[in-house]
Amino acid sequence: VLGLTPRPTCPPQNGNFNVCIALDMSGSVCGGGTCSFCQPLSSCNSFGINQERCCNNFDNVLEFSKALVRQLGDLKTMQDFSLVHFASDAEIASTLQNANQAIKTLQRLDYTGGATNLGGGITLCQKTLDASTAGRKNFMIIVTDGDPTVPSVRPREVSLRAASEAKKKGTFVIPIFVEQIGSNDPAVALMKEISSDAQVFLTDFDSIVSLKDIVFEQVICHA
Repeated sequence: VLGLTPRPTCPPQNGNFNVCIALDMSGSVCGGGTCSFCQPLSSCNSFGINQERCCNNFDNVLEFSKALVRQLGDLKTMQDFSLVHFASDAEIASTLQNANQAIKTLQRLDYTGGATNLGGGITLCQKTLDASTAGRKNFMIIVTDGDPTVPSVRPREVSLRAASEAKKKGTFVIPIFVEQIGSNDPAVALMKEISSDAQVFLTDFDSIVSLKDIVFEQVICHA
């Protein structure tokens, strides 16, 4: 795993919190930008993976998300989780719910393919957190693999503005970038600006599940 962020060393605050996870379902996740609802199967569908999950890459993203929610849900604090996914459009898969319910929601997600509406995903994630119980710290974990492409005009600026609005409301934003060409990818610079502490977790699809412990510590350090 390539990581721009070292393992957090701060003592956990052990406060109550909420986490919204925003998952990129764009076409690049499964087929280099060509996939739409796992079609064409010849280039999008991985052997042994059903069409709903479509490919090993998206399956690994879901397994990472489930493992992280499960680990955070085992804490003796109070926490809830919401889920958003984005491609050409952004959708709320669930509003704030407990860890077990969130895991069930993750298991029902179907891969869509499409473009990358990162700004829409951030905005909807924050919308779910706006319904938070008072006194809880809010976190947003974004998992994406490339530059935003929606809207067609200034998609990077739209994404930055959405992230800025979330951070103004006190949400701690944690970007996870699935790199394609390494840390020199220009999208990494965008992720640094989106991040609450200018840190980005770099990984690849094969290694993302192993990132859960470091992201777990990042959350509990700031909760």
